Amino acid sequence: MKLECLKDRLRQAVLQAERVTGKNLTLPVLSSVLLEAKNSKLTIKATNLEVGLEISIPAKIEEEGSVTINALILGNFLTNNNEEKLKIDLINNNINIATNSTKTTIKSLGTEDFPLIPIVDEQEGEKARIEVKELISGLKSVVFAAATSDIKPEISSVYIYSQDGAIFFVATDSFRLAEKKIIAKSSNDFPRLIIPLKNVLEIIRVLEGVEDKEVDILADKHQLSLITASVRLTSRVIDGIYPDYRQIMPVDFKTEATLRKDELLNSLKISSIFSDRFNQIEFTIKPKEEELMINSQNQDIGENTIVIKGKITGNEIGLNLNAKYLLDCLPIIENNIVELKINEKNRPLLVRGSENDFQYIVMPINR
Repeated sequence: MKLECLKDRLRQAVLQAERVTGKNLTLPVLSSVLLEAKNSKLTIKATNLEVGLEISIPAKIEEEGSVTINALILGNFLTNNNEEKLKIDLINNNINIATNSTKTTIKSLGTEDFPLIPIVDEQEGEKARIEVKELISGLKSVVFAAATSDIKPEISSVYIYSQDGAIFFVATDSFRLAEKKIIAKSSNDFPRLIIPLKNVLEIIRVLEGVEDKEVDILADKHQLSLITASVRLTSRVIDGIYPDYRQIMPVDFKTEATLRKDELLNSLKISSIFSDRFNQIEFTIKPKEEELMINSQNQDIGENTIVIKGKITGNEIGLNLNAKYLLDCLPIIENNIVELKINEKNRPLLVRGSENDFQYIVMPINR
């Protein structure tokens, strides 16, 4: 292997890949990246057996070849190197990196032990295309609501499906549920996917670092491949059935409140300071006074009451909620109008923006 490439492009790719590498003592090769020089491109590969990542950068290839090298060492070297161009040569299975002022040799590992990153068969898998920004938006809008425990893999995930010309992103931890609807060109062809939470976080991080506008999606029962012009990311998917969450989505409401998002958000931040160890706050919705009263108290800190004016209809109702759950969802609503809808004290509270592309339900604290 012999090539020349820009240092900054390689550094960025290696640092992206290093985040995907595994820390497996029984498979030390997982902490490495595979560099493959072929067809005028240098491809950097990494995997932790859950997620596989391939990033291609332009390079002047004199001799094709491949080598495996510790990702952390290579990343640190590139980060602290101020040269613009690098000449990379594989000699005696070690990497020689030369610049105008330095010569460096880094020991490598054999490529034969590097795991094969699976690729979904285009003939057998389902295929769709979506804008990168749309996929990122959908995932980020709901990922915070997914369960963090792996006891129930289906809900420690993000569920994606298409229906009626839209793509839906869903996540729940049984105490709250977030749903984001995105109108996309390929919505009718979009496969049903259940992606593990930790893999979703990697997908978001990787895609936020690419400049490509569109991503192709290939999926089968076990794997998902996301392919852009410069990146291929493979993730395990859950082969299961996501709970029929629409059965618990409230439809009719006895009390509705329309408020300014910024006022509600600031009020919740103040109220959470005085909440107890369960982040508990008390909501009292008063239609006659057209106000929402938020009360929080902590025996060790003190007590706080805030009143917000808004457009409120229906019956007066009071309920206890987790302040953190509400604080998590409000930044997702893009406009400054937020709607709160509820039926009874012990039933879920529905939160959504006026554009109706994001819905969020929160179970009250019953104690």
